[in-house]
Amino acid sequence: MRLNDLLGQAGLKLTLLSGHSQGERVIQQFFTTDLLDPSRYLSGGEVVLTGLMWRRGPTDSEVFAAAVARAGVSAVGAGAAAFGTVPADVVEACARHDVPVFEVPVEVSFTVVSDAIGAALRVERATGLAATVHRHQGLIAALTEDAHLADLLPSAAAEIPCWVLSPTGRLVAGTAPIDGDLCARLARTFLTAPRLPHVLGVGRDRRVSLFGASAHPGRRVGAWFLACAGDVTTWAPERRQAVEGLVTLLTLERAHLDRHLHVERRLAALLLRPLVGGAAPAEIAARLEACRLDPDATFLALTAGTATATPGDLPLTVVEEVVRPLAPTSAIAAVGDEVHAVIPVDSPGEVSPADLVEGIRQATRALTPALGGERFAIGISAAASGVDALDTAVEEARHAYRYAVTGQERVAVVSSSDLSSHALLLAGVPTEARRAFHRRLLRPLAEYDRAHDARLVHTLDMFLRCDGSWTRTAKELHVHVNTLRYRIQRIEQLTGRKLHRFDDRVDLYLALQLQRH
Repeated sequence: MRLNDLLGQAGLKLTLLSGHSQGERVIQQFFTTDLLDPSRYLSGGEVVLTGLMWRRGPTDSEVFAAAVARAGVSAVGAGAAAFGTVPADVVEACARHDVPVFEVPVEVSFTVVSDAIGAALRVERATGLAATVHRHQGLIAALTEDAHLADLLPSAAAEIPCWVLSPTGRLVAGTAPIDGDLCARLARTFLTAPRLPHVLGVGRDRRVSLFGASAHPGRRVGAWFLACAGDVTTWAPERRQAVEGLVTLLTLERAHLDRHLHVERRLAALLLRPLVGGAAPAEIAARLEACRLDPDATFLALTAGTATATPGDLPLTVVEEVVRPLAPTSAIAAVGDEVHAVIPVDSPGEVSPADLVEGIRQATRALTPALGGERFAIGISAAASGVDALDTAVEEARHAYRYAVTGQERVAVVSSSDLSSHALLLAGVPTEARRAFHRRLLRPLAEYDRAHDARLVHTLDMFLRCDGSWTRTAKELHVHVNTLRYRIQRIEQLTGRKLHRFDDRVDLYLALQLQRH
């Protein structure tokens, strides 16, 4: 796509302000930013769309123009909303650095412009691939007409009934309706199949063939896959070649999405590193805006990781896969050995907190077959309104994560609402301190039980569950009250605690809770 092609789209109402002789510049992608120096996120050939929120005067214009010129951008699209028009110093600075500038009028959103660029670029990519997929010309024609994946597949429905699915079983696109339970089954098979393509029987006479569509064939988490009706081992060469061409297109489309996510992660890291580190609300507010998030919105915070010391990129891939479909504008990035996310909720078009937590829980469980022997944990905070409450939400999410990762479940998703107040507090206590507290109080009882089979730990647990009632406890344990009194006396002797004292009861109760986790 060339700059003149973009400017020539009448519905966009774009006005070129400088660089009138450079209309043949090639546009390779787009990038939206309000950073003064966005060069670190640019690779060349972009149209940079900016609302000019970075501008405080002519000096800023010079810094911005030099940065985008250094990055090799094709043009700058400047919004007129902030100043009513594009300031002259912005146009002049860009002209000095040989960067064309066009004005985006107030009534045209950046989304409309970026969608127009994206659609044109997808058409060009499809056209460029035509030589290698010429056996499937009908599919290429459908791609070049609209360039939307959901519209691409039905164009081949008469020949290849098929569906594109995520590894969680989410339907990305398809040629016909498909049952949700079948989607989940296909996803489980995709994640566990020893090799691809794989043929799955889904009925007495029905077969579905599964193909991976990923730039990283060895990593199925975070990839798409193609499910086609029929048995690939019985197909004619022409049919198999057509499907292979479709797989190639899907792989390129997924790779394009992954490149976009890579840029999003880098932006998110600029927010999440200082947020986790305890930066001031004013700094966090500015970084939220850089991530296109409203500082006054309501957010959930999320922390995720694995039980291993060197988790690699698996947690980040999993969180991207389970969060993005539910909340596309979330900021997600790895910070040290943990993955953190800030997720907007309860705004128009956003998912509710309860639905988000349940959706994350279901999607994460769906990925369990791909985790091997790894234990994966996610902690989610309560809803936090505004930037001032966001640091507290992050701490809640981290506490919930620490609680989840100490359990025995292969996959654990714990929200702060799942935890009682003492459990949330205990999750924030260092592991060694919790272990030392547990050993100091309960080890004497455990050793006595091993030596005498006295069941003192169980007796203590039941006594506290029965609120210290001698009669109820004896009934639950099926022992005489005098036997119970003897056991309680022995517990008090071994622990040095008195069970008629509230403080000692609390200490012993917490020690028992630590034993369970």
